[in-house]
Amino acid sequence: MVRQTVIFDLGGVLVSVDFMRACERLQAAGGDAAARIRGTILDGREKSDFDSGRLNPREFAQRLCAMLHIDLPYAEFAEIWCDIFAEQREVTALLDEIGKRADLILLSNTDPLHLDRVRRQFGFLDKFGQLVLSYEVGHTKPAREIYQRALGLCVPGSRVVFFDDVAEFVAAARACGLPAEQFVGVEKLRRDLTRFGVM
Repeated sequence: MVRQTVIFDLGGVLVSVDFMRACERLQAAGGDAAARIRGTILDGREKSDFDSGRLNPREFAQRLCAMLHIDLPYAEFAEIWCDIFAEQREVTALLDEIGKRADLILLSNTDPLHLDRVRRQFGFLDKFGQLVLSYEVGHTKPAREIYQRALGLCVPGSRVVFFDDVAEFVAAARACGLPAEQFVGVEKLRRDLTRFGVM
């Protein structure tokens, strides 16, 4: 029997992400309007540097608070930064069934604060045999290096499929030789997994 590996993205697939919730709390802490905070964070280098491991959590908090002109204790900032997730239970409920037939790998653009929060808040990360995390790899999707790291963890000759909600990241994975499908909901996920012989 051919060995199978299923690789999952985290945000937008296994958990939903409400980034505006954090921005609204930063606004309430004395910052600019939430929409402007969101734009400032997404347009700046701090978040990408944090996601790729170039900043540690305290450095990130200090720089971001300074950029947003907000004075918050580190612990309070970290709580706000991480208060954005909800488990996609229709998806995570499938992990045990998938895990009976395939190796499970997580491939995510994330930071250590977010990863720790997901690990503590939800139990599903324990179902993954390997984690490929941008802040540990030093590269974020769609960089070729992060997909190559995931492929390198797969058993040679195994049948592999990667699920991500972002079309650009799916296309980049395919360009690196990693078969990938866009996640748009649990029903398509089930169909894709069935087509790949996992369910």
